[in-house]
Parts: sequence; structure tokens; C-alpha cells
Amino acid sequence: MIERILATHSTDPIAPGNLVTVEVDRVYVQDGNSPTIARLWEKHGLGAVHDPSRVAFVVDHSVLPPNVAIADRLAEARRFAHSLGVDFLSDGQGVSHLVALEKGWFRPGSIVVGSDSHTCLGGAVQALALGMGATDVAAIMATNRTWLRVPETVVLEVTGTPHRLTTAKDVLLHVLRSVPMDTWLYRAVEWCGEWPEGLSDDEAATVASMGVEMGAKCVFLPPRPTPLGAALSPTGRGDAVATVHLDVSGLTPLVALPHLPGNVATLDEVAGTRVGQVFVGTCTNGHTEDIAAAAEFLRARRVHPDVMTVVTPASRAVEKRSAESGALEALREAGVITTPPGCGACVGVQGPVPASGLPVLTTMNRNFKGRMGNPAAPIYLASPIVAAATALLGRIPTLAELEELT
Repeated sequence: MIERILATHSTDPIAPGNLVTVEVDRVYVQDGNSPTIARLWEKHGLGAVHDPSRVAFVVDHSVLPPNVAIADRLAEARRFAHSLGVDFLSDGQGVSHLVALEKGWFRPGSIVVGSDSHTCLGGAVQALALGMGATDVAAIMATNRTWLRVPETVVLEVTGTPHRLTTAKDVLLHVLRSVPMDTWLYRAVEWCGEWPEGLSDDEAATVASMGVEMGAKCVFLPPRPTPLGAALSPTGRGDAVATVHLDVSGLTPLVALPHLPGNVATLDEVAGTRVGQVFVGTCTNGHTEDIAAAAEFLRARRVHPDVMTVVTPASRAVEKRSAESGALEALREAGVITTPPGCGACVGVQGPVPASGLPVLTTMNRNFKGRMGNPAAPIYLASPIVAAATALLGRIPTLAELEELT
């Protein structure tokens, strides 16, 4: 897949290990690193953007500025975008990767670069979606091109039917605990098999978004019907450097323990751990289906009084659908705080920041120490269902409790 896409965007010989220059179809910038790009732009006198129609700025990390420094940073990003004549998407439109998906910036066979590591979410629709730093993004804005080393390909075949309460997030955590990261590092991962082929669009986005947690250069989910363009059908994988087979039959819900997404345990191994905060959201699990799952679990119930429970839709479209379905109101009736669309508490720059010594259970993609703004608050990762049950009980449930509650 990776070689087919690169071949349509480059005149260089395409083979694993080769350095190639490629044309880029789309580039987007999030507010966190827009000031750095602005400084690079001015320092090197880059002038005009090569093609303003292919560039956009998205405010997602700090939708609600918590201090003067971040408010000034957003104002600077707006001025910079306007000076370049490119789109500036603010006012809580959502996480940049979800916005890119909803607006059709990700298309099968396209090359899209975003200034955030979870740009890999675009692999859900077979886009070559690459997260890059400020220097590379600035160069792409100026030239519409970038370079990369052609990665090798690893095929990940996942078969079997997991436990009824096991979600796409759980399967991804299972991958992280079961396969050494060296298997995926700087490689293109092609998911195949009966399990990924049966995923919904929201589930595919969850899996693709955590490609960076695997260590992959990029990921591709199986082809699925999409209005975005013709899907790319597999053409045989005889040149893959490796094929990994995973059978998820009977797999039960999992939890990632601090401070690494691959530090994974079963529910029963960590059951009883008390938490002070639960957060459902992000580009990984802030989709319509995720919010619906949490709302259905908490409907006609109340979250534990000692647990701050926050739900952040990943995009305005998700928020609208969740409001129309009654999911947001059900969550609020259960004592949940709902916030404007965006990254929410994920990066710890706009809150709610957890208190010291109080563990957090969240549907985020990573749980590095201090990720949510307080290194003294340990972070656990789980699915929206487990998050909702934890909010209800004030502690991580056993598998038997989760089954009984659902």
C-alpha cells in the first residue's frame, strides 16, 4: 500500500529504504506548534504558501485558553494564518484529525501531513497520513513537497471474536502488550483479517489513531465503503517484511497502567483501583459511538460523587449527533461534565488538570507521566465502557461487575 501511494506522488524509484521526495495533497497545523512555524517562516523568509487551498490551521489543543500565554498564542496563530491566506478553523470545531476526516482531507491514496503525531488516524480511510514537526510542516507549506525514507511493510492479521464488551481500544492495547514495538518501528502496518474488516468507521479511526503508539510510520485499515474516493484493494503482500497473526477470540477488556500504553493488564488484575477523575474523549475515543456507549451505560444512573467525570466530543459533528440522540443529556443527567469539542484534557494545557495523588482513568491514547498536566496523577487507559463503569463505581470494576452492570 505504502509503495503504491508513494509511486503516484513521486518520480523517484520507490523501494523500502530509498529516500524519496513526494508531492503532498494536504497539510494542516494545530495550535500547539503554530507559533514555532510562524517563527521559522519569518526567520527563513519563506514568503507565500505554495498552495493556500491545501493548508489549514485548526485550534484543538487549547479551545478554552486557560491563561494569557495560550490566549496570545492562539491570537498569533490566527494572525499568521490570515497573513498567509489559509483557512483558520477555530471555535471548537474539533480535533484536527477528526476535522480532516470529516472534511475529506483524508482520501484513499492521498498523502496528508499534520503537525501532530496522531495524524496517522487518516489510515482509517487508507490515506498515507504522516505526523511531522514544525520544520517539516513549514517546508511543505512553502514547497508542497516533503521527503521520507520508504518504510518496510508489516501485515497484521487479526482474527477471532472477542468478548462482547471488548472494543477496538482493547484490541489495540492487546497488540501493544503482545508484540514488541521493534516489529512496527518506522514501518507501514497493514491491518487485515476478519476482525478489522468488520470495524465501523469510528472503530477504524480508534485503531488508526494509535498507530503512533505502536511505533509505526503509518497504518492502513482494510478498504471500506466511503464517499471520499475509491478504496485501495490489496494486491498481494508477498513483499511484506513480516506477517503477524493475532487471534482475539475471547479477549476481555483491558486497561493500560501508568506510565506506558503497552503496560497492559486485565480488568481483574487492576480491579478496585480508586480514581479521582474519568475522562472520555480525544481523537482515539471521542467519536459518536464512544459517547453513545458511555451514555447508554450511565443512563438513569449517577456517577460516583468523588469522581470528576468529563466527556469531550472529538468534533462539532460528533457533538451535534450526540446531542440529537440524547446521549449528551443522558450524560449530564448522570452528573457528567461535557465540554466543547477538541482535545480536552488530553495534553494538560486547558484542563481539567487532575489533582496530585488522584489516579485518572481515561480513553486517551497515551498515559505518559504528566501527560494531563500533573506528573503526580497516574493515568490509566481503557475503553469508554470501562471508563463509564469506573465513573459509576469510583474504582475500576472487575470483569464480572462490568458484565453485571451491562
